Amino acid sequence: MPSHNGQVGADWVRHGQDVFKASRLKAAKCGVIKVEEDLKAQQHSYDTFAENYDEFLVVHDGYRGPVILAEEVVCLIPHFKDAKIMDIGAGTGMSGERINEKGYLNIDAFDPSKKSLFISQDKGCYKNYFISKGCPKASEMGMILDNTYDLIVSAGTFWVSTSHPGVQMFEEMTRVIKPGGHILIVTNMEYIQGEWQNWYTLKELEKRGYLKALPTKVVPNYRMNAKVSDVTQGKPPSGASMVYEVLRK
Repeated sequence: MPSHNGQVGADWVRHGQDVFKASRLKAAKCGVIKVEEDLKAQQHSYDTFAENYDEFLVVHDGYRGPVILAEEVVCLIPHFKDAKIMDIGAGTGMSGERINEKGYLNIDAFDPSKKSLFISQDKGCYKNYFISKGCPKASEMGMILDNTYDLIVSAGTFWVSTSHPGVQMFEEMTRVIKPGGHILIVTNMEYIQGEWQNWYTLKELEKRGYLKALPTKVVPNYRMNAKVSDVTQGKPPSGASMVYEVLRK
């Protein structure tokens, strides 16, 4: 598909950063935000600039989330090439492409942006497509049967803002993953720092025997453009690779 001009792409980058940073700032200050408002702005950004998403995220931001995710999949299940995988926040298929290149071809997509998923279809990296409503609620996965997946993956989607997936999705994810399967999330280290993400929810799931959190791995150069970060003092922000083993039977 033809790209828009550079100014449009730059506008998308600025708008997206403003929306997500404002959301996190509000949540950090008061612990409350109207998720519906954030969601509407978020989805408008994704749908409006879906055709330019890959180009400007990589070129402007030097975004490496999908590359890191694919490498982490290989580390986690190196000999399980026929694993049934779901990509949450699949979008335009950036992660699906990279994971396919590693030999994992049995992947389904889950995302609220129809325009993004339409673009991913041209890449042929997913087998099935689930269009969510975009609300980060456990009920979003209600259409998926128990014990369907061996692995759920996600890059650059969890904890980006209050209208993105977060800890409230985990109990339902443990339902659709087979016992012994895994959740693998790669995201910006900045997104997981702070208390507004309600980490106690995951601790409760661990106590109940639903999952086990493995040590978080810090991955350098999550984004090569240091200007996208407010806290790294001119250095490219690092990523976090987070793995959870599903114990629920």
